[in-house]
Amino acid sequence: MEIGKSFIAMLVGTVALAGSAFAESYKCNVRENGIYGGIPKVLAFSVNDSEDRAVIYYALINKLYGKPIEAELVVANPKRYTFKWTVVVPVNGQKTSLATNYRATYLKRTHRISVRGFPKGVHMDIGGTGSCVPVE
Repeated sequence: MEIGKSFIAMLVGTVALAGSAFAESYKCNVRENGIYGGIPKVLAFSVNDSEDRAVIYYALINKLYGKPIEAELVVANPKRYTFKWTVVVPVNGQKTSLATNYRATYLKRTHRISVRGFPKGVHMDIGGTGSCVPVE
């Protein structure tokens, strides 16, 4: 999925509406490591000026929620951002759901990102790595 200007505008708008000034947004292209799926090929994230809030957005989040979701910013220092979030996908007519916990680390110097997913109730993890570019 190609992230267009409206996609990025929604991401930036969400950070502004969250009550904090917009600081940095990135578009990342991610290559999956493995065969299991579940890692977005393209994702965008944004961090506010005070580096205490982040939002993330990609195709599945758009399909499920229609807007970016907040991610917990676990680490924000001069070298990296690490954040985590959970995506819940309804299955079987919404009576059950499949939840996956995600964790991503973005390295500021190299603009590289590592994304891992941990589907609940399954003894495996999924992952991918890629590169990010700042967006305005």
